[in-house]
Amino acid sequence: MALTLVCSHPVFAGIVMTGTRVIYPADAREKSVQLSNTGTRPYIVQMQMDDGRPGDGQASDAFVLTPPIFRMEPGAGQSVRLRYVGKALPQDRESLFYLSFTQLPAATTAEQSGNQLVLAVTNRVKVFWRPRGLTDDAEAIARGLTLRLSGNTFHVSNPSGRFASVRRASLVVNGREIRLAESAMVAPKSTAEWRPSAPVSGLRGARLRLVLVNDYGSDVVTERVL
Repeated sequence: MALTLVCSHPVFAGIVMTGTRVIYPADAREKSVQLSNTGTRPYIVQMQMDDGRPGDGQASDAFVLTPPIFRMEPGAGQSVRLRYVGKALPQDRESLFYLSFTQLPAATTAEQSGNQLVLAVTNRVKVFWRPRGLTDDAEAIARGLTLRLSGNTFHVSNPSGRFASVRRASLVVNGREIRLAESAMVAPKSTAEWRPSAPVSGLRGARLRLVLVNDYGSDVVTERVL
């Protein structure tokens, strides 16, 4: 019997990936990711790509993964190549995909002889397909975000061609910090809605505090007066 646990960080099992996200340059022939088995037993690993559409769960045929399935011994490493073979994508903004790797403990001879409850862990990481010319870094993206308050909802616009990966966003009003969003994304050239943790009557004198995630998975903190 096997149970599957899906998570967004490399935890609970022995297979980990170098980095927390993948940047795929549009002009690259392929992109490699590196996996390592930090555990004490072998694992069977299966790779899959999808486009993150809610309720879909279908693998995307826009990428070829090599190898798609393999065995990893304790302490071993494995390089997996991603190659984009799908249709043409917009050249003025990033496109988002998700890379999943499911790790299943390889059964020993003794374990094969009886019933075992096996936990299969699936990790998902974001893959950003990035056209040439999108040079904004996390600080520039943070500076470009604009907020408009309507009722008790903030409309957050991202004019950049890159995704704004927001670890945390808050508003500082009269020394009081009001949470706006956590673990959120604002897609390129689009608008998202954030609902504050407490009522906000106006933005006069307010400061916007943002923690964005850069290409390396590190936090970039900015603060500015609205």
